Amino acid sequence: MAAQISDNALAFLLARAGLNLTQAQKEDLKSVYPALAEMTERVRKPRGRMAELAHVYEFAEEDL
Repeated sequence: MAAQISDNALAFLLARAGLNLTQAQKEDLKSVYPALAEMTERVRKPRGRMAELAHVYEFAEEDL
């Protein structure tokens, strides 16, 4: 995934989402896009069951 997003690609995505943003808001989105792209790559990788620990309950002896 690209580290930067082009103005045309951003305009397309905003139009598709039905958003009408100011230029300052668009610049804010462009500034955080690299971090979002990295997060997207991490989320889309296969993970084991230990990646989501909501179903695991462990207590220390002092908790019981």
